[in-house]
Amino acid sequence: MRAGSLGRISIFRCYWTLRRCFRIVPPDYNCWTRPQRCELKKAILAAFLVAGCTSVAAPIYAKRFETLTTSHLWSLHYTTSAPLELALIEAELALRGETNNYGDFIGKKTSSAYGKQLYSREGSSSDDRNCSDFTSAAAAQKFFLTSGGPTRDHHGLDRDGDGLACEWGAHVKRTASKGAKRYTFRSTRSRCYVGPRGGTYTITASGRKNYGGC
Repeated sequence: MRAGSLGRISIFRCYWTLRRCFRIVPPDYNCWTRPQRCELKKAILAAFLVAGCTSVAAPIYAKRFETLTTSHLWSLHYTTSAPLELALIEAELALRGETNNYGDFIGKKTSSAYGKQLYSREGSSSDDRNCSDFTSAAAAQKFFLTSGGPTRDHHGLDRDGDGLACEWGAHVKRTASKGAKRYTFRSTRSRCYVGPRGGTYTITASGRKNYGGC
C-alpha cells in the first residue's frame, strides 16, 4: 500500500472517529452556498479535524512504518514532505540504528526546528512520563508523536515546543551535521575525470592526479 493511500485511509478513519466522539455532522448545503453564515461552524470543524486527525493518524502511521523494510523507509524519507510522516519515519529509522543512506540522513529536513518554539505548550500536562523512562531518544520521540505530538504534549516531553521530545532534537542536530559533512566529503572525493587516453583519475587535496581513486 502506498503512503498516499495510507493517508486517505487515515483521514477517512479520522472523520468517522470524530463523528462518533464529537457528534460532528457534515455542514448543510447552505453552509457552502452561503459561507458568510457558516464561517464559525466551518472554523470549529476544521479545528477538530486538524487536532483530531493528527492524534488518530499518528498511531496508524507508526504501526505501518514498523512493517516496512529499512530501504523502503529511506525511500519514503527522501520523498515525503508531510511533517508528521517524516518525523515518525526518522524515529523508526533511528530505532533500527540507522543514521544515513547515501546522500540522505536523519535530520536533513527536520534539524532546523531544534530549539525553536513552533508549538504552544501552555496549559496542563501530566508528569506520568519522563525522558528517563525511555531506552533512547528515538523511543521517546515515537511515543511523543503517537500520543498527540507535535501539536500536543500531554506528558511534558517537549517543553520547549520545537516538536522534538527529550534529547531527540540534539541527536537529530548532531546526525544532520555529520551527515552533511560526510556527504560533501564523499561528493568531492568521488569526482572522476577522464584523461586524453581514456584513463580515469581523481584530484587529491594537493591538486595531483590519482589514477587509482575512481
